[in-house]
Amino acid sequence: MPDFLRAQGDRRSAPARLGYHLLDLVSYEGAYLLGPARHELFFNAGYLPLAGDLVLPERLEPEAHAAMMYHLVARSHPAEAGVTPAPRRLLDVGCGPGGGLLYMAALYPRAQLCGTERAMAGRRLARRHLPGARILSPRARLPGPFDLVTGVGTPTYIGLAAFLARFAPELAPGGVISISGGYRQGDHARVRRTLESAAAPLGLQLLSYRDIARHTFAALQADIPRREAAMARLPRPLRAYARRWADLPGTPEYEEYRSGRRCDFAAVLRAG
Repeated sequence: MPDFLRAQGDRRSAPARLGYHLLDLVSYEGAYLLGPARHELFFNAGYLPLAGDLVLPERLEPEAHAAMMYHLVARSHPAEAGVTPAPRRLLDVGCGPGGGLLYMAALYPRAQLCGTERAMAGRRLARRHLPGARILSPRARLPGPFDLVTGVGTPTYIGLAAFLARFAPELAPGGVISISGGYRQGDHARVRRTLESAAAPLGLQLLSYRDIARHTFAALQADIPRREAAMARLPRPLRAYARRWADLPGTPEYEEYRSGRRCDFAAVLRAG
């Protein structure tokens, strides 16, 4: 995915950062309208190995590695932290085309589902895949409170402190925020401190923090043939940029994974 803005301590000028941000906004819409993402259910990093208790609806099996990331944030990591979610209302922030919500609908069949997605084309896909869920713009009023809020990749794009400040007030008492994300050239100690310092004033407790980079890299490596095939279907002028989105071999993003400089994490927080 677009990682140009996700290096901790980025020293680019404000105009340069704005330019990359606008490019990413346009690229997301283009990916959902014209790229391979319009034929897929997930637009997030994956996680391997698959858990023994992962049970997938048949339509999600081709993207099992991506669904496994949602199993991590919605089930296995909260369980490791001593929480057993049984959400009545569930929110996925940055739901993309809706694959994560489809998986969580199977995991929690009684939950009312809500997703937010900034890309209009992504929202259209999610509504098509999940006619019973509420799929909203990030600026829309949310139908909370929520027992479980998930975010896969989105928290590091929004900013960790901003993500918690926005969604902690949407939690029901005892509600859980379970997220995953990553930084280029990141520092786990710094990420954890950021989460803890942002959480405390909001009445949140950080229950668990995990380094998951080896698992996301394993999923990336397993997915390289599929991603390379997708790149080959793109117009040639778009391929170099798209390869960086896809973290493919030969890009700085892939090299950071290979050399151990990538900072991918998962965290579970609970309202007091």
